[in-house]
Amino acid sequence: MNAAETLFARAARNFFTHSGHVPLVLLILEALLARPGYFAGADPYLLLASGIGQAWLMEWLALRGRPRPFLANLAGPLLYSLVETGLEGAAFFQQWHHQAYWAFALGFALLQSAQARQAGGAAPLVLAENVLRSAIPLVMYALFEARSKNTALSFDVFFADRAHDFLAVVLLLLGVLLGFADINLRRSLATVRSLTARLRQYSEWSLGRGILDRAIADERSLSLQRVGRAILFMDIRGFTAWSESQTPEAVVRMLNAYYRTAEEALDEHPPIKLKYTADEVMAVFADAAQAVTAGSRMLASTRKLLAASNLAAGAGVHCGQVVEGVLGGEGAKAYDFIGDTVNTAQRLCDAAAPGELLVSIVACDAAGLAPMQQRDILAKGKREPLRVAVFA
Repeated sequence: MNAAETLFARAARNFFTHSGHVPLVLLILEALLARPGYFAGADPYLLLASGIGQAWLMEWLALRGRPRPFLANLAGPLLYSLVETGLEGAAFFQQWHHQAYWAFALGFALLQSAQARQAGGAAPLVLAENVLRSAIPLVMYALFEARSKNTALSFDVFFADRAHDFLAVVLLLLGVLLGFADINLRRSLATVRSLTARLRQYSEWSLGRGILDRAIADERSLSLQRVGRAILFMDIRGFTAWSESQTPEAVVRMLNAYYRTAEEALDEHPPIKLKYTADEVMAVFADAAQAVTAGSRMLASTRKLLAASNLAAGAGVHCGQVVEGVLGGEGAKAYDFIGDTVNTAQRLCDAAAPGELLVSIVACDAAGLAPMQQRDILAKGKREPLRVAVFA
């Protein structure tokens, strides 16, 4: 199963915590009042189907970001009524427990739709919903007693019995207590969700969204492994000399604008990992063609910004095998990429003139590009010159 909950799991939880409450109590009521053979008929299964169908609909809408609590809460009694009316006719609506199903459904619909419109929670509405939920067995018990004694339903007669008064007070008090517990639970969950969202954002800054998603699905994906990657480097020519004449605040403002502009150029093909080190941008891709395209777009998008400070950037792309995964000691770890492929891409970036993108012939072949302009460069640590394609 994925880290995210499936629709089935969400619907099952909804059924047992909300949508199935009235149908299950109704099923018990009808089973106790019915003649032998009740479970051989359709009624109990229609009640279960109405609760399950409502739970599924509510969660299906929620997963699509279109919750409709008012209409969804009426889905269960509507399904049940449509089928049963076809079997029993108008007599269906003359039965008190069927009317009670609709009454509770309408109550939950109003309360939950009101909660959905409240920003930041609605404690009184949550409390009222739990009190209403605790009233389900009380109302159904009154109906059961009236039906079993073949008398008209009368709450005056029902509450004339002090035992019934005790039952009502206890059940409603239980609803209040559960309501306060529900309010505290919702507040705790909201805090956890907020913290989780912040931690996820911080993790994305460190790992990158793609790596984080893989790690959540399978933590073994963070272990060191040899894989083929395309590496792109871009940095600013003359940045060190320029920064010496600027205030630290001015340097930070320019770098943030530079990072933001470079990142926007990657929207169409997000990298596996994006890393900033001073004026250097490193982007790792699974596909060489994406790396070359990203390099061209990053140079083009940052050109105007850098020109305002009389600066320009150069970039380099190479592809090959790297060792990828979490590196570090016990106190500090980071997801990184190690190998000659990374070093070579960085050397190509260093050799690029302002506005140039140098792509190794290996990367050109992998990307399916036919280089028009080529040259050899001497890279630090390399015995032989490197043949590269030049893109301006």
